[in-house]
Amino acid sequence: METAPATLQFPGRCDEVAQIQERAGREALTAGERDLLTKLYEEAYSEQSCASEVMRLLTRSFSREPIPQYYRYANLHVYSWFLDLHPTEPVAGAVLALEATLADLDAVERRAAPRLTEADNTEERLRRLDVLREHVRQLRVETGGDTTGGEIIDRSRDDDLARWQASVLTRCSGFLASGDHHEHMFLRAVQACELAFYLIRYFTVRARMAIGRDDELAKALMAQLTQYAELPNHIFHVLKTLTPELFLVFRDATGEASAVQSLNYHMMELVIYGYDARKVEAYTKFDHLYELTVPPLRSVRPLRDAVLEAGVPALTEGFAEVERTLLTWRGRHYGFGRRYLPGMEGSGGTEGAGYLRRFVHKDNLVPEPITTAPGLDLLGFAFR
Repeated sequence: METAPATLQFPGRCDEVAQIQERAGREALTAGERDLLTKLYEEAYSEQSCASEVMRLLTRSFSREPIPQYYRYANLHVYSWFLDLHPTEPVAGAVLALEATLADLDAVERRAAPRLTEADNTEERLRRLDVLREHVRQLRVETGGDTTGGEIIDRSRDDDLARWQASVLTRCSGFLASGDHHEHMFLRAVQACELAFYLIRYFTVRARMAIGRDDELAKALMAQLTQYAELPNHIFHVLKTLTPELFLVFRDATGEASAVQSLNYHMMELVIYGYDARKVEAYTKFDHLYELTVPPLRSVRPLRDAVLEAGVPALTEGFAEVERTLLTWRGRHYGFGRRYLPGMEGSGGTEGAGYLRRFVHKDNLVPEPITTAPGLDLLGFAFR
């Protein structure tokens, strides 16, 4: 679609389909409604037209395809669609997706505030959300330039087509499993983290490639990587306004939608640290993660090795900062699991907090034979 519709209202039956899923959460859908959504997806998929595009986005989670539960839940196909709208500016596209996601969460929280109590932590959540959104605005989007996320975001607000695309992104990706308000916080945090993992991987790969070419841009890319590596910590700070009591209200409704299934997360760690054989147990639980256990992905050269070999102080210091930042995040992730799921199994079939604890530190990995893997796409958003 090259021009925006006259209104942000979804066309035709699309609005009805969205409302069906918004009404009480996807877990409350009847068998008949699920069958209808599957049928509508298949019709829209076979049509493959611009007119059916929104319907495909709304209903893909009900496809008969073998889509991992995590991806059905998180609606990451909608994010892939949005990023594909920005093929020459992937960082700008991801920053716009982040802002749209967080702005939608902000609006949801503000609408609900009058009926919530102090125990719902709305006021503190909004404060932390403001800090996160300001960090996104300060992100350097242009390598070696001055363009910030804020400039990209502000320009998009005056663009009718960009506003329509952001509206499609947030509505088609915002369906809860339960009817509980606080699941909005959880779902949007999952989606924001996916974008963060993707962006960190993007700058990691570009920095490693620049180091291999002895390109001066390597230092600028490393500086950007240190900034983007802060995103997961900021996101988790907002997520922690969701108390264990609030989390457990909707947790069962999310089913087996565990982030252990996330390709973006595992690929981020792969390009930073190298292959981690301790993860094989988790990888073999899910068919779509198998590709991470064999070359060429298993044998991709990590940034850690490239920085060590280069011996450039600015790169060494920058990478050390990235490592410290991500170590902090992994520690917080483990702390989240220990506090929110004490003694409970993780939704991906792991032992929960105990699984997370094993991967907090990354200083004991066995080097793999390296492959250059020409043509291997490590710069794209990963989903199934």
